[in-house]
Amino acid sequence: MSVRRRDFLLGLLAASAAPLVARADAVDDLLARIARARAGAKTLTGPFTQVATVGLLRSQVTSTGTLYLKYPDRLRWELGPPDSVTYWVAPEGLAYRGLHGGGRIPIDTTAQADVEALRAMLGGNVSALRARFDVRQVPSTSSGPALECTPKGGAAARLRSLSFELDADLVRPRRANIVYDNRNKTEIAFGELRRDAPIDPALLVLP
Repeated sequence: MSVRRRDFLLGLLAASAAPLVARADAVDDLLARIARARAGAKTLTGPFTQVATVGLLRSQVTSTGTLYLKYPDRLRWELGPPDSVTYWVAPEGLAYRGLHGGGRIPIDTTAQADVEALRAMLGGNVSALRARFDVRQVPSTSSGPALECTPKGGAAARLRSLSFELDADLVRPRRANIVYDNRNKTEIAFGELRRDAPIDPALLVLP
């Protein structure tokens, strides 16, 4: 390869790498700002609407529910009919209870990892998503920022993507989308979430 051709290719690589570094720095800065904002929050409670698209049934299931989040690591996800099921996420594991029974899921399973990612999106250590996902900022429909997370495992990963939008305070989520594949996804729209409202500790205890 001639010196001129080598220098030309190196110049192209340098030029293409610069925007990537700038974008990464911008995302790191945003994640740090979110972490600082969440550090001052104690609890988050309020309603949400969840639309689950189930490819096998070729149908959509719409449910309403209530979120209970105690920073930094306890979450209760309460779904009304037709789901009528409640999920708990805590350092000691994942639990669920519904009309047809309940149980616990060990903390070292893929399902736990997926729920941990959801908790990080909603109120946990959002920077931790970087360990498992490529994170980039995307256009937002709300007054706050929006981020999209793509698993680093590619096609082998259980999740296709996670995306979420935050309010301008960088604490309250406005929307979240979880895509498993082309036929299965969950879209969540949050109502008016209350910050630092008291939560009965019993609500957050795993059954």
